[in-house]
Amino acid sequence: MQICFRFFISLLIIGVVAGLVGFALTELMHFVQHHAFDYSLHGESLPFRLGVEQAAPSRRWWVLLLCGVSVGFGWYTIQRYGAKLVGFKAAMAAPQQGMPFFTTISHALLQIVTVGLGSPLGRETAPREMSAAFATLWIRKIKLNDDDAALLIACAAGAGLAAVYNVPLAATIFILETLVVAINARAVFAALLTSVTATMVVRYTLGDLVQYHLSNPEINQPLLWFALLFGLLITPLVKLFRYTTALVPFLPRADKRIIPLAMLLFSLIGAVAIFFPDVLGNGKAGNQLVFAGLLNWHEGLVLLLMKWLVVLLALAAGAYGGLITPSMMLGSILAFSLAFGWNDFLPSISTESAALIGATAFLAISLKMPLTAIVFALELTRSSAAMLLPLALAVASAWAAEKCLFDKAKTAL
Repeated sequence: MQICFRFFISLLIIGVVAGLVGFALTELMHFVQHHAFDYSLHGESLPFRLGVEQAAPSRRWWVLLLCGVSVGFGWYTIQRYGAKLVGFKAAMAAPQQGMPFFTTISHALLQIVTVGLGSPLGRETAPREMSAAFATLWIRKIKLNDDDAALLIACAAGAGLAAVYNVPLAATIFILETLVVAINARAVFAALLTSVTATMVVRYTLGDLVQYHLSNPEINQPLLWFALLFGLLITPLVKLFRYTTALVPFLPRADKRIIPLAMLLFSLIGAVAIFFPDVLGNGKAGNQLVFAGLLNWHEGLVLLLMKWLVVLLALAAGAYGGLITPSMMLGSILAFSLAFGWNDFLPSISTESAALIGATAFLAISLKMPLTAIVFALELTRSSAAMLLPLALAVASAWAAEKCLFDKAKTAL
């Protein structure tokens, strides 16, 4: 393995930048959330879920209408007048060109603001894009070769993920599994260095935060059977989720008609939030409810359907955002609800552990990152290593079902 000093310094600098980006965007999102829904401005801070639940129903609707205005005008303006957006893989293929800096920064900031206003999409894409945009600037300044530049962009994107979720190991695997798509000593070193550096910066500024706490993380033999069977059952639902999200948006974002459409669809999301406030935000609220065992099975299934609906409405309106946490919420609620039925007829299992299994399996298949999903779930919850076996069983069975059943059936057709 050969890493020149200039590239080593570049990795450290971008790791620090990604950490600062994660800190700044997290603070911005909280600022928007607190002012939009009028909670935690003074005194003890509340989680977003409780803040939204305590907000007046009419306020939820007005905030989501404002979110629709921001989505419509914001992304119309970016698409109409900004430089063409460049994805991570395209930036890695042409690393000297990279990402258009100001357009990408505007794009990322708009994602964070809209999530703060209650958009039901994830926030993880924004720090990844912004970190990669800063990496592009650095590459142009320091004149790295193409191989080093492409790896630096990938590491910047992964470090952004590490920064917002406090998951250095999962982010390292994410870089290798989804962006670099290779495992060698050089790539592993670069990914680990940037992800750990970004995480250290965020832990210094925000603290060592744990995203989720499981109230009853019990593991027994029946849970392993549940994990194996759930992995087989979840695959058709994931395929349906992929299919429905691929149908939207209905209009190009550079089309002026996207503005009134966004206002209409987000007003509908606001109407749903009057009765189901926990559909708002990136999905963390739903995960918190099931990981803490605060729902019953029928409440969970209704919340699952409502979350699926509002995600589709947001995407149809032209909103951008990640799908990591929304995918986890759908999977966790489904597994949590099914665990109630399991416990009525079979040896009892922990519904909270079942929820984590569901979140992991859904995420692994929906975003095609099985290894990342397993480590991501463990780091998010700080679960014991004993949870690794049921998580791996669920992901492996879901992956096998997709490859052996659905992919083969598609090929036969």
